[in-house]
Amino acid sequence: MKLSELLKRSSVETDYGNLKDADVTGISYDSRKIRPGNIFFAIKGLKDEGSKYINDAVKNGATLIISEEEVKNDDVSVDTIKTKNIRKLMAVMSREFYFSNAGRLKLIGITGTNGKTTTAYLIKYFLEEAGYKTGLIGTIDYLLGGKKMNSTLTTPDSVEMNEMLGEMEKNKTDFCVMEVSSIALVMDRVYGLNYDTAVFTNLTSEHLDFHKTMENYFESKKILFDNLSENSFAVSNKDDIYGERILDNCKAVKMYYSVKNKSDIKAFNEKLSLGGLDFEAGYRNNNYRFISNLSGRFNIYNILASVSVALNYNIDISFLQNSLRKFIEVRGRFNRLHLPNGAVAVIDYSHTSDSLKNAIESAREIVNSENRNGRVITIFGCGGNKDKTKRPVMGSYAIQLSDFAIITSDNPRFEDPMEIIDEILKGVRQKDNYEVIENREDAIKRGIELSEEGDILLICGKGHETYQEIMGVRKHFDDREIVEKYSATVK
Repeated sequence: MKLSELLKRSSVETDYGNLKDADVTGISYDSRKIRPGNIFFAIKGLKDEGSKYINDAVKNGATLIISEEEVKNDDVSVDTIKTKNIRKLMAVMSREFYFSNAGRLKLIGITGTNGKTTTAYLIKYFLEEAGYKTGLIGTIDYLLGGKKMNSTLTTPDSVEMNEMLGEMEKNKTDFCVMEVSSIALVMDRVYGLNYDTAVFTNLTSEHLDFHKTMENYFESKKILFDNLSENSFAVSNKDDIYGERILDNCKAVKMYYSVKNKSDIKAFNEKLSLGGLDFEAGYRNNNYRFISNLSGRFNIYNILASVSVALNYNIDISFLQNSLRKFIEVRGRFNRLHLPNGAVAVIDYSHTSDSLKNAIESAREIVNSENRNGRVITIFGCGGNKDKTKRPVMGSYAIQLSDFAIITSDNPRFEDPMEIIDEILKGVRQKDNYEVIENREDAIKRGIELSEEGDILLICGKGHETYQEIMGVRKHFDDREIVEKYSATVK
């Protein structure tokens, strides 16, 4: 594509006549990835300054530099453009270059604090079962039809995002289901994309190191719904305190789901067990029974959200009932491993205060329903260099709601693990039903040793992750592998 055409389609206000009308071969904000004919966006990052790498980009063959600051022509040998909002421009230009966004590929965005991943996989599953070719962009994987890529960000930056969407478009994909993070919305990673459907799961305290306040966090999520057209579809959790407010001023057709409050599709008669879920849902004056291999009350919400989306695409509810029975749990999301001693280890990604609370409460419900005098033993830690406000809250939930808790390390990153644990302990009040074991492997081993028949050993925080990050170095660590390693030692 010629530069002049790309600039015109992107509505860049500049004098094209003064620029060399070269053939654009690609777009990047990483100077190391620049190839001859590429456009380089010198972005101010959270930790680094893109302008430092302009000369590297030029050496690698950049044909144009775009920056928010004036770049003196004497300093570089290629054309430059100054722009007020570089992230929005990068999103628009990468969309125009890689992805037409013409409408064949329908975009389904899911946002919220918890439940995004399972909801995304459920929607993808329902659509594929109905015969639609579906891609996925999320926390665990990027699935581009037959191609699978490891996820680096829940929602990738706009260049990578539009490249992947463009590839799906070329492969005649019908839908792309994606998790849309609050940070991605604020930082314009999905700016300019036209969503056909948007889903809200819930909102609880998270990422306050970035957003500072819950109101800012909420407003960031609301961006997704404020930009929907009247031809779009919006799905929201009526039981969440933000569930209705997030759809204020939303032009899309709206649908609400719930377990407690009145809504368009509401669950009741819920039965929870280690084997899965069994509940009924009221929809359009009829009741429908849903049986799932998924476990935990929170998964009822994920199922309802996913069913709501599928219904909007005219997939019959009886088809969804039958399909749901075959859906297996998502990796790292309340995965159950039966131990030789009759206990069950559950590996879950719950790493926010609310998701930890939900996981423990679900484990408690299941233990009570089994009626075997089982206990809930919780193992958890908190990640380093992330929102610190949740640490004492998570400590309080774990100690108050569990029969016993082991506080350990998660991904300390560049923080001292014991300092993180000390902050968790600030939420513990006059309780003796816990112990601290910094080494995560030792903590899991200890939990297995403590477990007895009927117990649930809930191992939280890492889920699908297969590494532990310490002082910037990622070392292989998989909670599931550790459970399997030591489970044979208990009888």
